[in-house]
Amino acid sequence: MKATTFLLLAGCASSTAFITPTLPTTKTSSTMKMALGPLAQDMVGSDLEWPEFDPVGFTNTQNQAQIDWYRAAELKHGRVAMLAALGQIFQSFFHLPDPVFNQSGNPITALNQVYNERPLAFAQILLAIFACEALGAFQQAKPGAEPGNLGWDPLNLRATDPELWEKTQLRELKNGRLAMMAIAGMLVQEQLTGYGVIEQWRVGAINPFGDGKGAF
Repeated sequence: MKATTFLLLAGCASSTAFITPTLPTTKTSSTMKMALGPLAQDMVGSDLEWPEFDPVGFTNTQNQAQIDWYRAAELKHGRVAMLAALGQIFQSFFHLPDPVFNQSGNPITALNQVYNERPLAFAQILLAIFACEALGAFQQAKPGAEPGNLGWDPLNLRATDPELWEKTQLRELKNGRLAMMAIAGMLVQEQLTGYGVIEQWRVGAINPFGDGKGAF
């Protein structure tokens, strides 16, 4: 459980890497306003499925740098979530031969096992997270840096055609948003049932309520 807490704290720390000095000020009212601010109206991904969705009012600011920070943060967390969701599934089928990884079908249990049995390996994981975060923050801090563009495109996915590039950006945003919801659901259901996302199907623990295998 300590390992899980540490990683959550690391995630909180990473989310502050692009923080700007000020936060948007919004007027409180009895009615929640969903409309996007003027600077967010033409952003990629702001006009599909639920076009006017900003219940907290993050985009109600005239500060373009702050809008860019929000987009960079969204892209970053979406990318991390996509890798995390893929890792949850992948490690259920493949893992290293070291006995410390024998709980790979249950990701949270596996993380706690590494923390308890190989604390130095766990420290290496944290160092890798902070190193990636520092490199990303350094790249984003460059003058004129495009939100989310870390200067790393090994698959050469960036299209020269503006319309095709906009579609590529939209796909990344939508998949990242879905992955953020997915990884949150995976972690919650593991806490409720005690099984990893694939392991639940194998043992039939797909319902946390009344099956004798979950929290309820």
